[in-house]
Amino acid sequence: MKKQFIAITGAIALTLAGAAGVTAFNGAEAQSAQKAPVILVVNSAQIVSQSKAGKTIPEQAKTVQESVVKELEAEVAKLKKDIENYQKNASLMSDEVRARTEQELQVRQQYGLPQREKIVSQVFNQALQNAQSKILIESQPIMKDIIEKRGATIVLDSSQVMYAAVETDITQEVIAALDKKMKTVEVQKISLAEIEKQLQEVAKAQAEAAKKKK
Repeated sequence: MKKQFIAITGAIALTLAGAAGVTAFNGAEAQSAQKAPVILVVNSAQIVSQSKAGKTIPEQAKTVQESVVKELEAEVAKLKKDIENYQKNASLMSDEVRARTEQELQVRQQYGLPQREKIVSQVFNQALQNAQSKILIESQPIMKDIIEKRGATIVLDSSQVMYAAVETDITQEVIAALDKKMKTVEVQKISLAEIEKQLQEVAKAQAEAAKKKK
């Protein structure tokens, strides 16, 4: 049951607080008012995809994804086996046990597995975005240094710009400096069993909170 899982390379339309997006540096206001603003451009998506750290993400993501897919496939196999056992033994069950077992299997088939897949997909997406964010956060001080050296007043992400002169693009300069200080970034490993454990803990906490309100 290989689900069309998530080939998430994007979601890097992250506006960098204090760096990419519109970043203004407080210089001498009177002097800035007399001079035209110096605008630089940076491509945050390229920083993630082309930096040494960013290039370690896809292989890690593939490993994490394959591991979770195996867990989901095991759940599907278990459900299939339980359904087969029910069909073989249904005639030996009491009406009450048969009805309860059938309902439990239907719930697992219609809601349990799809819900698991949805949650795993969300957690996997978040793990990728967290890894990408770490790279962008690490690049911010580098951008700040470059911006100050060039006397820039504004930095825009290239996704917000229709045209920019080559000399205004600092992306490769940022990547070169970033590669010296950040060689890799970790993609958090996820486990279906761990996710379910956390969900059970949340459900338990919510149930206890509901009891206290009564």
